[in-house]
Amino acid sequence: MKVITPLDENEGALSKVCEHFGSAPFFAVSDTETGTIEIIVNGDSHHDHGQCTPADAFTGMGVDAVVCNGIGARAAARLQASGIDIYMAGFASTLEDALNRFKGGALKKVGLKQACEGHDCH
Repeated sequence: MKVITPLDENEGALSKVCEHFGSAPFFAVSDTETGTIEIIVNGDSHHDHGQCTPADAFTGMGVDAVVCNGIGARAAARLQASGIDIYMAGFASTLEDALNRFKGGALKKVGLKQACEGHDCH
């Protein structure tokens, strides 16, 4: 399964998870079956509020899920329309922590009602 996680930095498994999905400078593309991690740049990290298209960074990669600490309703709707499930990481601090929680079944799949409605939701 391919999982996307928004990151504040490019430090591999020890990268800090970004609190806001669309504003993340980087995304980790993790394959939970092979254990590989690829970190890509989010070219849309400096967008106007409500205008982000972060999924453009990983379209066509066969992504199954997003694991994040926060995501806006518009981004969540776009991802879900593409068949990508969203899981809240429980404020995981690192990519490694978020992936361990995901693989261990500790994370809850969320819908649009659990998405952020502003940048003061954390």
